[in-house]
Amino acid sequence: MKDSPLLNITVPVFNRPELTKQTLEAVRKNTLVPYSLTVVDNGSDRETQKILVEMKKTKQIEHLFRLDKNYGVALAANIGWRLSDAPLYMKLDNDIVITSPQWASLLLKQMQLHGKDAVWGGDFYNQLDNKNTVRKREGFIGKSHQHISGGAIIISKGISDLIGYWSEDYGLYGCEDGDYGERLKEFSIDQFYFDHKPFMKHLGHDADVMEKQYNLKKKNIQDVYRFLWQTNKYLYENGHRTPNIPPQYVPTEFDGYMLKIGENVKYTEMRNALINFHHIATMHEEFTKPFIDGLNNFISVQNRTWKDATEYATKKYNKIKAILQ
Repeated sequence: MKDSPLLNITVPVFNRPELTKQTLEAVRKNTLVPYSLTVVDNGSDRETQKILVEMKKTKQIEHLFRLDKNYGVALAANIGWRLSDAPLYMKLDNDIVITSPQWASLLLKQMQLHGKDAVWGGDFYNQLDNKNTVRKREGFIGKSHQHISGGAIIISKGISDLIGYWSEDYGLYGCEDGDYGERLKEFSIDQFYFDHKPFMKHLGHDADVMEKQYNLKKKNIQDVYRFLWQTNKYLYENGHRTPNIPPQYVPTEFDGYMLKIGENVKYTEMRNALINFHHIATMHEEFTKPFIDGLNNFISVQNRTWKDATEYATKKYNKIKAILQ
């Protein structure tokens, strides 16, 4: 993207027009550091579309990408992330309202005090007070011994250059934040929760809207993929899967509003090998012949296809970046 802000704030959107509008207006009102605001619309209904287009026209949104359907949170969040070279990336859910103009300066100060790259996220489910997650709270932050949930999460470019982006393997509402946390652990990268209450409010839960309006149960969708997350966790912990995962999807065309999406055809074989091993791992004990054969096949396919899948995605994203210049 042609701007070069300190902070790239990306908001994935699927409907919830009023909450979305409040979220975006609050970013505008209360963010004082140099930033750009990117919105990726995951195929929302007309009411939400209308709000977003108007906000783009009035320059309240720097970048707006409209997808033809809901591809899931991970892809939407990745689009804004991959298309910006800002030093810091923030994924912000469209039901979180920033209430204080001090939020960015306070978090930047904590990053400076910490002195090295780490991941920072809001404790919207009281993780700071959960000893299983944060053993020792230090003021309004605490180091997590699990992973950081992705409602309002900040990640530096130094980390994404090493670890990569959200995994797109988990469907509409998956375990991409837990997956990312496991990859961070493999490089001993710290993960911190911050107390959101001084400067953010969590106004809604997309699970309620999804079930009421679209008959989709977010928990059921997540539960299906939680077993795949456990398989990936095993692969990460044992050094069998590279943390920097190629994306499942890539952008193919952009007309200034609609962003067309296609499959990363160079990743398909690797994903199929992953799913095959996942099915084997759920039915066979570790170190049995089927388990070892499935694992070896996945590793072999990954080693053979990772470079092509990564370069193919980079080329596709760079093509869209050039349009945005």
